[in-house]
Amino acid sequence: MGSELKYLAVLAITLAALLHSTAAQETHVVGDKFGWLVPPGGHYAYEVWAAGHKFSIGDILEFNFTTGDQDVAKVTKQAFDSCNSTSPIELKTTGPANFTLDTIGEYYFIGTKDRHCELGQKLAINVTAHSGSPTPSPSPKPSPTPRGPVTYVVGDQFGWIVPPGGELAYSAWAYGKTFYVGDTLEFNFTAGEQDVAVVSKEAYDTCNFVNTSYTLMTAVPVFFELNIIRSYYFIGAKDKHCELGQKLAINVTANPGGPTASPTPAPAPRAPVTYIVGDKLGWLVPGQYAYSAWAYGKTFIVGDTLVFNFVNGTQDVAVVTKAAFDNCNTNSTVAVFTNSPVNIILNTTGELYFTSTYDRHCELGQKLAINVTAKSTGTATSLSSPTTPSSHAPSAQSPAAPGPYNSAPSMINGSGYFVSFLLVALSFFH
Repeated sequence: MGSELKYLAVLAITLAALLHSTAAQETHVVGDKFGWLVPPGGHYAYEVWAAGHKFSIGDILEFNFTTGDQDVAKVTKQAFDSCNSTSPIELKTTGPANFTLDTIGEYYFIGTKDRHCELGQKLAINVTAHSGSPTPSPSPKPSPTPRGPVTYVVGDQFGWIVPPGGELAYSAWAYGKTFYVGDTLEFNFTAGEQDVAVVSKEAYDTCNFVNTSYTLMTAVPVFFELNIIRSYYFIGAKDKHCELGQKLAINVTANPGGPTASPTPAPAPRAPVTYIVGDKLGWLVPGQYAYSAWAYGKTFIVGDTLVFNFVNGTQDVAVVTKAAFDNCNTNSTVAVFTNSPVNIILNTTGELYFTSTYDRHCELGQKLAINVTAKSTGTATSLSSPTTPSSHAPSAQSPAAPGPYNSAPSMINGSGYFVSFLLVALSFFH
């Protein structure tokens, strides 16, 4: 009888051990491929990571880092909040470092290297009894408060690049932010090295936007207004940038208590404007993105004027079709103007394309594309000029054009009607 009792006791202990070892024990690799380091986007990186995991007694946290560059300390909540690493509960300096979660409750971990914790290398988790335990209902979120439009700089000082550690960087940046209709995203990057594409969810998930509808923006910085209630998906369209983590998904909601913007807000009425192309830069060979950057964010309406300033004999202004603009075909022009300043009144809606006929100037970036919208509903007719024109004065031989054109500083070759005819004719090439 005694031997049977001993056998049963040993069996019970063995079964208990087996049950414990098979009760959904899991190893959580902190940050996944991102690892344990100072994360781009700050402490939200590890909050985002932890939000996607459930931690139970018996689970293991695995911190992967380069020995000597990082470390990991288990600390109290007070030390976690203040980034105080002087008296850690446990410190591990060799990677990978494993911690077994052997009690229910909250655990706090930080990096103790110089300012690593303050820069976001910190993780807080909550451990429950076991995977079968019901998850307590989260506290209801407070109702959002109405506010004015906000411009969010994507990635903050980090900017818009291929992030170290993959897509967690921009998920972390967006975490905890509330995006309302009327807010704006600002993407900062180096022209030519990055771009921003607005894509569908499928293209975002697969990083494949071939044969899909998308919007590509290359001028720096990119300002994107969130004017519809929906989910937005952004990726870097350059080779493998999306796969390497240059992607951002956000959800835009209505501003509580505020009006919901229409998909395309109506422009405020205004008087015609004279735009000095390139401002102080003028019209010359500037590099690939200069004039698209200049035009970005400007609204061109019927009645506005473009002024091209250049040194006579070194440049010209050619009005061309889209095909000629795209291919830099200077043998196919609608009109060419050689005397500075060239003043063009925009008196038809649609896309207009300008370049230079000088050898390779177009290929080197001397090209401008704009879209002219319908005339403002405002009644003002006076001409306002946001930029002081260059010192090139209109030719004394160029008389002001008659009729509706005499508000412009000067007309190309003295004929506003000729310009009008050219721009209307150009609209038929679209």
